[in-house]
Amino acid sequence: MQINQVIETYDRGAVDYDAIMKRYWHIEREPLIASLQLQPGQTVLDAAVGTGLNLPAYPQGVHVVGIDLSHKMLDEARKKQISADITFKISDICNLDFPDNSFDAAASGFTLCVVDDPVRAMEEILRVTKPGALIAILDYCKSRDPEVEKWQELISDGASQLGFPTDKIKWNALMDYDELIYNSKLTVEVLVDNRIESPNPFSCGCQLLLKNSKV
Repeated sequence: MQINQVIETYDRGAVDYDAIMKRYWHIEREPLIASLQLQPGQTVLDAAVGTGLNLPAYPQGVHVVGIDLSHKMLDEARKKQISADITFKISDICNLDFPDNSFDAAASGFTLCVVDDPVRAMEEILRVTKPGALIAILDYCKSRDPEVEKWQELISDGASQLGFPTDKIKWNALMDYDELIYNSKLTVEVLVDNRIESPNPFSCGCQLLLKNSKV
């Protein structure tokens, strides 16, 4: 999807987003954020923070910078009760306006399956995080089961153009994390790669923990 389409879709869906995720794609965020092993005083990038579903899981004493392109998604995120210090910022994950090595860690929830260029988005996350930084990712992804993948192919146009629910959430139903993580020459070490396989083509996902291996 083009960037303007993404913004328009998620602006429309912002007020319903949490309810939709709870009904169809609910996954507890505490294990995701706990995997970052955050310490007081550290700064973490939440890219893209959306309505802030990750935010309650961040511990006290940590500073979170939550970026997103949708003003209305950020409006919903501001309503969350959180223990960490938080700064919200409108920013494009594919063109982050932060200096190199700004963050001790990063997290991303259901984001890379939405952006037009996930390789570029990951390159930017790696650029702004420090060497050795942990990066936690929770996302929808293409199944490794060919029988499920063929159904993902069938829903792909609808998921990216029409959206499910209509005009509320749009994504790449063939988001290929094997290609992204293992074949794109990103400077990452894969620490955890857990796949969520399902016969339901809408329910396949992954939870990854990566280490920024740049020098």
